[in-house]
Amino acid sequence: MITGRDPLSFFYREDQLENEVYSKLKEMLEAEADPGQIKMLPKISFAMIKPDAYLRGLAPTVISRLEEEGFHVAKFDVRKMKSREIDELYMFVKNKYRESWWIMPKVFSMAPVVPMILTGDTMGFDHLSERLRELIGPTTPDAGRPGGMRYDLKGANRVLNIIHASDDPASALREALVFFSLEEILDVLSGGFEPLDVESREFTPEEPMDLRRWRVFNEIKLEAADLLEQGRQDILSLLDKEAEIVEMDLPIDEERESLMEIERAISAKAEKIRREILNSAVVEARSPADIGRKISFSERMEESLVSLRIIELLSDEEKLSRYKNFDFLLLKGISAGIITENYQEVVAHSTWAVAPQMMADLKKVGKKPITILEATK
Repeated sequence: MITGRDPLSFFYREDQLENEVYSKLKEMLEAEADPGQIKMLPKISFAMIKPDAYLRGLAPTVISRLEEEGFHVAKFDVRKMKSREIDELYMFVKNKYRESWWIMPKVFSMAPVVPMILTGDTMGFDHLSERLRELIGPTTPDAGRPGGMRYDLKGANRVLNIIHASDDPASALREALVFFSLEEILDVLSGGFEPLDVESREFTPEEPMDLRRWRVFNEIKLEAADLLEQGRQDILSLLDKEAEIVEMDLPIDEERESLMEIERAISAKAEKIRREILNSAVVEARSPADIGRKISFSERMEESLVSLRIIELLSDEEKLSRYKNFDFLLLKGISAGIITENYQEVVAHSTWAVAPQMMADLKKVGKKPITILEATK
């Protein structure tokens, strides 16, 4: 509920580094803004349509949904983010997720973003950012529920998750300053409003892409299966069933439930074939000397093992989250012609990078990972 909380109190942080940053920001605001503008701070927020939503042609959809919920886009831009801006926007997240931070520049190099300053009624929430975050849902789209924007629009993972939103009025101000001048923000706090043409071509690419995770994974796995000699038809048959489910474009929970058994079957089959090939390799290595034959066998074996490992991991969320050498597997997959498009690389690589956090998010809300590993059922 609305508490009448002092807007400047949002600038206090328990973390020492964060508190230093926000204390300086508070001082700047007090020096430049009048009391009326400061009072309006809880009624603005910052949001940013992310590259995946832009590439999918969803930017107008996101904006329309915001407007339907009573949010108004007061300022906006369409631009490619620079590395400095990524670091500045996510400066505190970077410290928390330092091990997987490398994926952020890779994701944001894909396409433009649409940063926005939003205004609106708090509708009983403590501030507009709180209401906005309730609307978009949790960071991991699959951990959300119907009605959440990230869930409904089927973000691929924790990074390719449609939209970024600020946590509170102070973070909204700090993050908005990455893209807009203080003068522009103060104008919004004074009631300034920039008319928005959501039909403008600048909000969508010429050819939107389908970046839904399971569709992209199916595409990659089909390429991998084409390189198999052993078990190829069995794998392709399972992947055809997977494709049928994906093309239905079901809501996330229904899709996960429908995919559960087929993904387990794909993962188990790929693992079984991979072990059979490794056993065959031992037999081949111990057979009478024939360098030429063994070179040929090794080349075919390496291609099959890479293909099968990719199929196995992209069918099993828990296995993917535990796999340590995906960087090398990715490069081998690219070299083998399994991963041929930039968007395939980014979706696969980013999903692996944040998979441990995604698994934790799913389990926190009582949702099962798609896996054959007994310990996670």
